[in-house]
Amino acid sequence: MLRKNFGFRYTEPTDALMAIRTIGWESTVSDGYRWNGRSRGDKFVLFQYTLSGEGHLVSGGKHYRIPKHHGFFVAVPDNHEYYYSPESDAPWEFIFLTAAGRHVDAYWSDIVAKTGPVVTFKPNAQPIAMLWEMMENADTKTGLDKYELSVRLYEWIVACLRALDGRPEAGQAVPDSIAAALRFMETQYHSFLTLEQIAAEAGMSKYHFCRLFLKHAGVTPIHHLTKIRIEEASRLLRQTRQPVAAIAAASGFDNSSYFGKVFRKLMGASPQQFRDSTDDIPDHHILID
Repeated sequence: MLRKNFGFRYTEPTDALMAIRTIGWESTVSDGYRWNGRSRGDKFVLFQYTLSGEGHLVSGGKHYRIPKHHGFFVAVPDNHEYYYSPESDAPWEFIFLTAAGRHVDAYWSDIVAKTGPVVTFKPNAQPIAMLWEMMENADTKTGLDKYELSVRLYEWIVACLRALDGRPEAGQAVPDSIAAALRFMETQYHSFLTLEQIAAEAGMSKYHFCRLFLKHAGVTPIHHLTKIRIEEASRLLRQTRQPVAAIAAASGFDNSSYFGKVFRKLMGASPQQFRDSTDDIPDHHILID
């Protein structure tokens, strides 16, 4: 079996976070490659995507082929089994990601309930491109702070949901009206902004604006604005010693208590926990503090 895998070891419990556990690439021709979801003695979720050849999945009593450009979502423990068949005429080559955390479990359940366990993604689809990028980051040991990893996993899940919802427009150039609204949010995030004000920058009613923005950005305008504000707050927490309340105000939040709730929801940690975290990683393995 050929492989290039990376495992992430966390020094503290990560249940409140969306934690990546492993990510990797493998190619196998072994009939011993067989994993049963009832006998692994652990709790996590898995996405596995075929690059070439094919594998097989039995889930809920149904058999699925997993050929090229197909992937599957499963949870462990659960009633499933995936394997390589020696009757196949080519190696099964795939890329995969495992993760843990109560929020992750809920997203996996939602995806399977909506689409079934097996999905189709083109090789240049955003979720697959993001998997390769995360592989490269693991290889170079960049961006491996546990909170940043949690955000990356959340963004990957959103990319999967967007692709499965059939929104290819989200990856295309946006109309000038939406671009104007994006620029307005990126430059005025520190001010009090209403949805009506943002829609006015796009030159349309807030209802039409919300529909068009979601179509092209994949998220609502308010969610995007909140993400901009939290990104700025994260930068200030790491690069300055300003009080949390001052950072909340500078990032566009007029209430530091509400800022703390939003920050924890998106980042999986309080502002102070995020500020105090480090990303020192030993060379011999990937250890996440």
